Amino acid sequence: MSNTNRTKGHKAETYYAKIFRELGYDKCVTSRYGSRQHDDCAIDLINIPINVQVKAGKQRGMNPGLILREMDKRLAEAFPEDAKEHNQPNIVIHKKEPGKGNKRDKYDEIVTMSFEDYIELIR
Repeated sequence: MSNTNRTKGHKAETYYAKIFRELGYDKCVTSRYGSRQHDDCAIDLINIPINVQVKAGKQRGMNPGLILREMDKRLAEAFPEDAKEHNQPNIVIHKKEPGKGNKRDKYDEIVTMSFEDYIELIR
């Protein structure tokens, strides 16, 4: 990964951690700062009731379903069966670039999750 992409990813993670803190999850931090174990499981934000993977910029060929499956796989390998992480929904937040000359709108930030997790979330 190039330094530009790495920096873009770090900035996006920090941006969303700040948003979650403003929403009342005052202990939300990036996993790079707070937990190597979570970071290794592709969870970018911790101390919130969801498992979040943040993607920023152009993601050629990104398959959110594969990312969510990989999160589940890594969680199963790293955490005991009774860990809270297994009962939290997994989501992917993609902060896309609007493109040169275009203004950012609400469709440039997309959240993806499984339908099963969505149903649990709205219950």
